[in-house]
Amino acid sequence: MQTRNASKYLTFFVVVLFLLGVVLAQSTEQKKAQYDEKVKTLKEVSVKMSAQGITADEYNKLKEQYDTLNGEIKKLQTELNADQEYAKKMNDAKLAYNDGNTLFKQGQYDEAVAAYDKSLGLDPSNSKAYQGKGLALAKQRKYDEAIAAYQKAVDADPTNYSAFAAMGKANFDKKNYKGAVDAYTQAVEINPQRETNIYMLALSYTRLQDTKNAIKYYTMATQVKPDYEKAFNSLGVAYMTDGQVENAISAFEMAISIDEKYDEAYYRLAAANNKIGRYQEALDAAQSCLKTTRKFKGAANFEAGTASKKLGKVAEAKKYFEAAASDRQWRKSAEYELELITKGL
Repeated sequence: MQTRNASKYLTFFVVVLFLLGVVLAQSTEQKKAQYDEKVKTLKEVSVKMSAQGITADEYNKLKEQYDTLNGEIKKLQTELNADQEYAKKMNDAKLAYNDGNTLFKQGQYDEAVAAYDKSLGLDPSNSKAYQGKGLALAKQRKYDEAIAAYQKAVDADPTNYSAFAAMGKANFDKKNYKGAVDAYTQAVEINPQRETNIYMLALSYTRLQDTKNAIKYYTMATQVKPDYEKAFNSLGVAYMTDGQVENAISAFEMAISIDEKYDEAYYRLAAANNKIGRYQEALDAAQSCLKTTRKFKGAANFEAGTASKKLGKVAEAKKYFEAAASDRQWRKSAEYELELITKGL
C-alpha cells in the first residue's frame, strides 16, 4: 500500500510541475496577445483623435478610451517584464546547475558546490541541485553536510528516490546504519524497482545484525533482478548467519549459475557444504574457487583442506593447509590443522 501511494504521489507531483510550466507559458502568451491587441487599438484611437472635424465631445470620449488603454498596456508591460525576468532567472539557474554537473564530473568538487549554490540561490526549489551539492560534499567525505543537502532535496521533492538513496549511502559510509536503513527504506518505497537500493537496504540491515530483514531485502533484490549474482551471494551469507545452511547452498549455487567465475560464491559454497558434511561437494567448490581467485585463495585452500581431511585424503589435506598457511588471515587456523595432522588427529 505504501509503495502504491508513493507511486501515485510521484505521478501527481510530476503532473503538477508540468501543468505549472504549461500555465505559465500560456499566461505569458495570452498577456502578449492582449498587449499586442491593445497597442493596435491604442494606435487606432490615436489616429481618430487626430482626425480633422472631430468634435470636443468625441475627442473627450476617445481620450478617455486612450487613457484606459494606455494604463492597461503599462500594466501588461510590467507583468510581461516580470515573466521575462522569471524566465531569465530560471534559465540562469539551469545553466549554473549544468555547470555544477560538469565540474562534478571533472572532480572539482568545491567548485561544483559553489555552482550548485549559485543555482539554488536563483531557484531554491531545484531538488536535483541540492542532490548534486550533496554528492559533491560526499565525495569530500563531508557526510553531515551532504546529508543536510539531501534532506533539502527530498524536502523540495518528496518523490526524489535517488536523493533518499544518496542519503542512505552517506549514512552508510559514516557507519550510521540506522540512518541508512531509514533513507533506503524511503527510496525503495518510492521506487521498488531499483535493485541496487534494495540491496543496500539489505546490507544496512546486515550491518545492524538484523538478519531476518537482511534476508527479506536480499530476496527482494533477486526478485527484482533475477540475474543479480551479488545479491544471491549475500543472501547465502545471511542464510548461513541464520543457520539456514540448505537455503544458503541454494543461494550460492544460484550466484554461480549466473557467474561461473564467481570466486567468493564458490568459497562460501565450499564452507556451507563442509558445515553439513557434504565433503566431496565442498572439495569440488573449493577447487573451482582456486581456479578463478586471487582474493580467496587462503579461504578456498582451508576449505579444500578440511574437506580432504574428512574424506581421508590426508596428504592432500596437508598440502591445502600448507597453502592456506601462507595467507596471513588463515595462517593460525591452517597451522592448527597441520598440527592435528602431525599428531594423527
